[in-house]
Parts: sequence; C-alpha cells; structure tokens
Amino acid sequence: MHAGDSGQLENFDLADPALFADDRYLDVLARLRSEDPVHFHAEADGPGFWVVTGHADVAHVYANDELFSSRLGMRLGTHPDAVKAVADSMLIVTDSPKHVRVRRLVGSAFTPPVMRTLENSVKGVVHELMNDVLDTPSCDFVSAFARPLPTHVICSFMGLPRADWDLIGQLTTDGIDSDNEEVRREANSELFLYFSEIIEERRDSPGTDLISMMIRAASDAPDADRSPFSDVDLIVNLAGILIGANETTRYAVAGGLVALAEHPQQWLKLQSEPDLVAPAVDEILRWVSPAVHAMRTVTAETTLHGRRLAPGDRVTVWTAAANRDPDVFPNPDEFNLARMPNRHMSFGYGRHVCVGARLARMEISAFLEELRTRAGSIHLAESVEWSPSNFTRGPLRVVARLRPAASPMCPLNSRQNEEGRYAHQ
Repeated sequence: MHAGDSGQLENFDLADPALFADDRYLDVLARLRSEDPVHFHAEADGPGFWVVTGHADVAHVYANDELFSSRLGMRLGTHPDAVKAVADSMLIVTDSPKHVRVRRLVGSAFTPPVMRTLENSVKGVVHELMNDVLDTPSCDFVSAFARPLPTHVICSFMGLPRADWDLIGQLTTDGIDSDNEEVRREANSELFLYFSEIIEERRDSPGTDLISMMIRAASDAPDADRSPFSDVDLIVNLAGILIGANETTRYAVAGGLVALAEHPQQWLKLQSEPDLVAPAVDEILRWVSPAVHAMRTVTAETTLHGRRLAPGDRVTVWTAAANRDPDVFPNPDEFNLARMPNRHMSFGYGRHVCVGARLARMEISAFLEELRTRAGSIHLAESVEWSPSNFTRGPLRVVARLRPAASPMCPLNSRQNEEGRYAHQ
C-alpha cells in the first residue's frame, strides 16, 4: 500500500474527463494542494498514480528528469503501444542525453533570429482573422479566430500548401483531443504519412521553411558514437510541433477572450494601457492553464514532500494547480493583467520547457494588441463550452460579439463598459 492511500479527501477522479467540463477540477486541485500536496490517486482498473499540486514540487519533478522519466509516457490515458512507437524519438517522450539532441534538432527552427522573421507574418494573420470576426454580428470565436490562428501560423512556417491547412488543423485536434482512441490513432497515422511525403519533397527542393531547417539540422554529421536522425525522428517531431503549437495557443487565446469578457475592469485597463500587453500574455497563460497535467515515471526510489515514491510509480504534475499556488501567486484566484512577477508553468519547466514558447507568446501578444486597439466591447452571447480533458483544456465554443472600437454603439468608455455588462449577454 502506498503511504498516501489513507485519508481520502473525498470521492473524485482526475482521470475522468467529465470533471473538467467546468471549474470543479480547480476546487479539487486546490484542496489537494492545501491538504495533501503529494497525493496517491487510486484507479479501479490500474495501479494508480501520484498527484503533485504545489508549485515547488511540480518544479522539482520537471527539473529532475533523471529521477522522473518522460520516455514511458507523459500523460494519463495514453496507450502503451502509442508511447512505445515514439519513445526516444519525439521530444516530449525522450530523456537525456537523447533529449538534448532532439531538442537541438527541433530548436534549430525556433531560434530568436528565426522568430523575429516571423513577427510580421504573425501580425498579418491576426489582422486578417480579426477583420472577419469584427465584420460579423456574432460568431464562434474559437472556430473563427482561436483555432485558425496557430494553424495558419505554423502551417505557413512549415511551408505547407494553403489547401492543406484546414485538414492539418483537424488531424492535429483529433490526434490529441478526441476521446476515441481509434480516431486519435488514425489521425496521427495520417499526419505521419503526410509528413513523410513532405520530407521527401523538401529534400529535393529545400527552402527556408521549418521543415527544410530541420532536415538540414538532422543531416549534420553526428558524433562518432551517435546514430544520425532518421525520417521517423523528423516525422514524429513535426507532428509534435503541430500539436504543441495548436493546442496551447488556441486555448490561451480563446480562454483569454473569455477572461477579459468576464473581468471588464481588466479589459478597460488593457484598452487604455499598452504596456499591459506583455504581462497580460503571462497572466492569461497562468489563468487558463491550457496544459493541465503532465506525467513522469519514477526511475529510482525517492521522496517528495514526505512521500516515498518507488521505481515505476507514475507521477502526475498538475500545472493548473501550480499556477494558482498562493505561496507563489498572491491572490491566485484574481485575474490581474499587471501581475508581476508571474512564474507560471504553462510552458513546463527545466529541460522540458516548451521549445515553441517564444512563438506562442508572439501569437498571444499580437492577438491582444489587435483586440485592444480594434475592439470596443466584448460580449459573450452564450455560456462557454469547455473541453472535458485533463490534459489540454480550454474553450471549445465561445459565441461572442466583438464590436469595433469606432462603432458609435459602443464607445471605449461607455457606461455599459463601466458597469461591466460583458459576460453572458
């Protein structure tokens, strides 16, 4: 029996997607963080897993990749065969020293100079999508803006044909979000096949796109004791880039719009204070916490917050809980765009920090700048539908009305804005 088996707080199941359809999961995580920050969670049909919720403990697990391995899977509910197929190849399921090599390969396309060349492209995509949103009386902001934004940016960066972007976006979503294991498997298979064909094309006709950059990085002469990167390494990491680029940014942008609508005073401050855009990016990432949990496997006996962890134990770190730890964030349940410092873990921590974090920040920042200068008011016309997932979570549907700032019906400092009547109108 594990040391944490006794004294169950209450009946809850963090493996049940239904718990995450609303905000109930935050209450569960808050109680665990306060009363049992390293908690053993039993499973009816499995060995159970540890739940780590405090900011310092989450950072400890992320930072110690020798004790807490990623290569045996990094999320609950993944089929072992699927993990085995990409272990030691896909960045998120590798351990050092292979992780260092793969990160260097993937990171070759995300250097600061390369990111600077993308800035105008990102702003152009945001501007074009905002045109469509502002021109309609109401729309589903997720399908009209939040979903296509990262898809268009990353597909353009990869140099993929425009006609394929919607397909790639759908396959990416199905491959990570579908609650049907067969749908996930087929979507990922289609993505892998697609990239295998694209890689062959780029070898014949290389360019300046992300895929060409990674092909060149992979072809660099390996050290004498290291094997060269294979096409499988390239394919699984291109798929991983798509998944990471799409999920975090989409949910952060959509969740950010909801947060601004539900906190009208913060929205007014953003409109009037341009310097708030940078800290607002981090507060939205903290508040929404698109990456809810990650999993590691213990490699050697260790202790964490007084609990004894044995080799083979699965440890889950809950970013959504760490991001509201009152020991790190004063008034953590307050949405505060001026919050500084903001040590959120929405991009992970340590060696496994998200390699595309700079691009995601650029997209969210461009969205906020476009929103604050062009939208006069934000109204949520219906209740928001959230994805019932314990892995990546955010709005699935946000029916919203964004009125242009120049509209006489909604001047910037209208009485309606001051009264805060934004949400659920």
